Amino acid sequence: MHALLDLLQSAGLPADTAQRLAALFGQEVAAKGSVICQQGAPEQREILLLTGAMVSLICDTHGREVCTGLHQGPTVLPPHIARSQDGRSLTEVRALKDCTIATISASDLEAEMLRDVDVRNWANGIMRAEITRRAQREWALAALPAAERLVWFRKVHPNHEALFPHTFIASYLGMTPVTLSRLRKAAE
Repeated sequence: MHALLDLLQSAGLPADTAQRLAALFGQEVAAKGSVICQQGAPEQREILLLTGAMVSLICDTHGREVCTGLHQGPTVLPPHIARSQDGRSLTEVRALKDCTIATISASDLEAEMLRDVDVRNWANGIMRAEITRRAQREWALAALPAAERLVWFRKVHPNHEALFPHTFIASYLGMTPVTLSRLRKAAE
């Protein structure tokens, strides 16, 4: 519960509000390789990654994966409304290491947002941050050549190259692993 409280309070929630909200979350351990959200499966939760690392993926009908998010705890995963449609997950979220997560039903969090302005402001801030993150990545993918996307990535995510498999980073940056490897060697 300590890590959850720290994450909630670091986002600006008052201590009493953070404690009340934390009591509504369940916590669980997700083993390395486990799928937290399955693309196409029912999904109604908000998820906070307390420890560990996860990736968000979209899989096509041929089994090819595109990485849309790299998550290192402690952090809030993209909000339910941004990763689901009609109650079904649009993405797969997979644990890359043993992780600890905290979850709450999206409807319970929405009820808390209506009840408490601090919770509403916290949740709206998370949504704004997610929209900003997606817009910046979309811009980088559309506007920057591969070498500049790597520079952008290193600036925005300074420790991720050491933490995440390069196949996921290459996918996240819209390039092949071979291209990423060449760009990394050229930058040395």
